[in-house]
Amino acid sequence: MLRASSRVAFPFVTLALAAVSVGAQCPELGPVQNYTGAGTVTCPCFVPNEEALAIFSQVPAADFPIVITKIGIGWGSQGGGALPAVEDALVVYNGIPSGSAQPAYEYFAPQLTDGFINEFDLTTTAPVATINSGPFTVGLRFFNQVNQPSGGVYPPSMIEDNGCQSGKNRVKVVSGLPPGFYDACLLGVSGDWVIFVKYERASCGGGGTVGTPFCFGDGSGSVLCPCDPGQSGNAGEGCANSTGRGAQLIASGTASVTNDSVLLRAEGVPSVSSCLFFQGNIQQNGGNGVAFGDGLLCIASGVIRLGTRTASAGIVEYGAGNPGDIPVSVRGLVPVFGGTRHYQTWYRNAAAFCTSSTFNLSSAVTIQWTP
Repeated sequence: MLRASSRVAFPFVTLALAAVSVGAQCPELGPVQNYTGAGTVTCPCFVPNEEALAIFSQVPAADFPIVITKIGIGWGSQGGGALPAVEDALVVYNGIPSGSAQPAYEYFAPQLTDGFINEFDLTTTAPVATINSGPFTVGLRFFNQVNQPSGGVYPPSMIEDNGCQSGKNRVKVVSGLPPGFYDACLLGVSGDWVIFVKYERASCGGGGTVGTPFCFGDGSGSVLCPCDPGQSGNAGEGCANSTGRGAQLIASGTASVTNDSVLLRAEGVPSVSSCLFFQGNIQQNGGNGVAFGDGLLCIASGVIRLGTRTASAGIVEYGAGNPGDIPVSVRGLVPVFGGTRHYQTWYRNAAAFCTSSTFNLSSAVTIQWTP
């Protein structure tokens, strides 16, 4: 992989490439970035399927879980005025990728305009990029080869600032070196990638996730999905559904009976499917669950139906912040002195998939309630 950087002056401004999110209820925070200034160096040093990645570790812990709302990518050519370029995908990783890591979220075919920090609005596209804790990594995967001149002029490529910070940037290499992820500075990249993110605190909460996830359909437990091999969801998800991924249940807020701000959020369910949030007193089969429909039933004993809601763009919520929802602890009859309860989401998946059943289930979460 060629690591040649060429200096050129870029009068960068930000170009918004998608409409502003409609109906956003939480304040947008950021931008968060590693680079300084507008960036003055282009790196015509990529071949298809390689990635330029920025690591973000500066989001306050109290803000998690977060939803990434926008990604900005610095893009430019040597001479300027190049035609818009369509690359492979914007990519988002949980943590810092290494080995054979795959993106948690991918947004395909971003079109980039020369001479701008191109800003992409992710709130209009499913799935929503939800990050539960830092650090996380964001970047661009290439479709075009940009390390060979075309008519003596390099095509547009990623932009760097004027000082590379070790541990802040990665490059996914597919040629010239053993495939994998490398620190950008060690490869000779002279600056930090001009990449930023903006975000919202999930459901305006912050304070991090609450509870302990368990009972995954990702192949990590002792009980496999009903149609394995081949039905495992991604890491931390339930068994895969007809969308190709599994549903993940995430709890956020404060798990206090007297100050209940818990929100249960299931991601990865089929769009507009009917979903039931429910609570139980024990973990089914030691937390490994049992086969049920197209998924795994993870909880048992004293089951209480909290509420049925309809998903939108593969996401559904119950609890704090949702108009008309009874607080989770109240609906679940949690005693005033607190206690341990377990939560899961059942959802309709009527498409022909896996068994003849027309439903599946998310992963589960255990919450320890305090008074």
